[in-house]
Amino acid sequence: MTLPGFALAVHVLSVVWWIGGLAFVTLVFLPALRRELDDDPPRLFEAIEHRFSLQARIALILTGLSGFYLLYAFDAWAWLALPRFWWLQAMIGYWLLFALALFVAEPLGLMQRLFFGARDPNRAWRYFHALHAALLAGGAVIIAAAVAANHGL
Repeated sequence: MTLPGFALAVHVLSVVWWIGGLAFVTLVFLPALRRELDDDPPRLFEAIEHRFSLQARIALILTGLSGFYLLYAFDAWAWLALPRFWWLQAMIGYWLLFALALFVAEPLGLMQRLFFGARDPNRAWRYFHALHAALLAGGAVIIAAAVAANHGL
């Protein structure tokens, strides 16, 4: 296996881990928290999120490193200026958004204060869930566009 082939495998696997985790949180965990599981959703969310956040951070780092290497290995920097590679620009922006969330906003407690410090907890949970749903939808569109573009569609 070549180094670019290995980097591509790492990239795809780390994206699957990252977005798969986002899908689980959005489609299974948050709805269960809001409706069924616990009288203190923030406490349970913190307990489980704490276990997943390290995995998400590692997946995000691997995604970024492998993606940067792939741009370098294929000398694809010029692609960033071409409109037909909008999905690549979107992918980088999406990654940057998550990097800011996981490595800046979360450690500073901004997400905690924004959502769990609200006066109306039910409304805060709805917004939190809607944010996750929008992020998941955006990720799905970007992934589908990247796969389609790379397979001649």
